[in-house]
Amino acid sequence: MRIIAIIAMLVFVAGSAVAAERKPIEEVDADALASDTQATPAGAGDKHASLTWWIPHEFWQSVLARDPSVSAADKKAILDALEPVSLLAVVQADISPLGAFHFYGKDEVQSTMVVTFDDANSRSQRLSPMQSVGADLAVLLEVLKPLLGAALGNMGANMHFYVFDDRAPGAGRQLDPYEPVRLSIQLRKRNGDLMTARVELPINALFVPRLCSDGREAHVTWNYCPWTGERL
Repeated sequence: MRIIAIIAMLVFVAGSAVAAERKPIEEVDADALASDTQATPAGAGDKHASLTWWIPHEFWQSVLARDPSVSAADKKAILDALEPVSLLAVVQADISPLGAFHFYGKDEVQSTMVVTFDDANSRSQRLSPMQSVGADLAVLLEVLKPLLGAALGNMGANMHFYVFDDRAPGAGRQLDPYEPVRLSIQLRKRNGDLMTARVELPINALFVPRLCSDGREAHVTWNYCPWTGERL
């Protein structure tokens, strides 16, 4: 699984995915979706390692849609347990002069973590992790930990999961990966330094790529092609 930082938005990036076509979930590349929702906090420096990964429900749909080894009944049970929530995975570690990683505990990370999102109307709202989760979801989270350890080594094994209610008051979702929203995750190092990771929605991997006139793919949030200057 690739770990990449969020790239700064280009001059021609502006905002709306109205004209973009959504991919059928079974055609969504789960690795690309994971890369689009991972971010390395700015300001970490060379003596600190950290990563955030916002995991929407669509990630699990994509993974399970391509896995014939899981029965339809099991897929439904997993997706039902995950449907009302989104997850945030965070790992933090200070790096010693000799290269040893000193990882942060879950409560330590959460004690200073601030998660906010700005909606399409530029209104900022704070999100707080759920204090308790259902038994089925708790079991799934316990399964994820060793899987990440196998895939990402110590960074994965020391990654902590925070669960957020995905339901907006009234109707809809608080964080819809198809809508223009900016998610910010502020973390604090033990020395007091602040770091901020940002994930820009809508998520590019969920949409059929639009092509510029020169044949290159355009990001879902672009209104203009940065190479040709043409409106998309």
